[in-house]
Amino acid sequence: SAINNKLDNITTRLDALERRISDIEDQVYHLENMILEVHRLTEKCDDLENRARRSNLRLIGLLEGAEGKDPISFMEGLLMEVLGESTFPGRVEIERAHRALRPRPKEGERPRIVIFKLLRFPNKMRILRKAQELDQLHYRNHKIFFFPDISAELQARRREFTQARRLCHSLQLQFSLLHPAKLRVSFREGPKFFADPEEAVRVLQQLPVPPPVSEGRSAKISVQETPGGEGRGEEHKRER
Repeated sequence: SAINNKLDNITTRLDALERRISDIEDQVYHLENMILEVHRLTEKCDDLENRARRSNLRLIGLLEGAEGKDPISFMEGLLMEVLGESTFPGRVEIERAHRALRPRPKEGERPRIVIFKLLRFPNKMRILRKAQELDQLHYRNHKIFFFPDISAELQARRREFTQARRLCHSLQLQFSLLHPAKLRVSFREGPKFFADPEEAVRVLQQLPVPPPVSEGRSAKISVQETPGGEGRGEEHKRER
């Protein structure tokens, strides 16, 4: 009968739809697994990139062309001159040094960053600690800054803690930015670690603001904050 034919047609269409839905579910499952794998591989690549840069440092503020035709020898001499020979137990050896790979700036524009790789990793940490100890570094009457060379992805993750770090300054709390992107804040009851920038802001905003103190007693910043590229001079534009 006509009714039976319609029921058969509906049953056939439902069977087809069920098969299509099942196929789509399988595709979604595979896509989700693929996205997870891509995310895992992306994190692994970023980790490998940062490991490859482990002994690298970035010098910001050096006048364009000051390094001459031998940037390696120039940087070895600059480190001794600016930081002092007593900073290092022996000679500072640099494997390679070059300006950021972008067009040479015009007159009056900001000079390109100098990227250099140290032969020995301990010397990198000595440079960062001494730079923090001296607070302000100058070369030829220009301020210069040393920062670790990290990937753009990691720098973006660390920059998410900017608001939390500013709150730490206003609350006069000692803090440090740990590798790869974790904020350590020293409270009266002990240190606390934050992997989530929003959580750090929520906790800090609940604290009372202390009375103002003299500049010399402002919150101390650990050298471990400096690897984020934001320890001094605020965030600097990423250059490659």
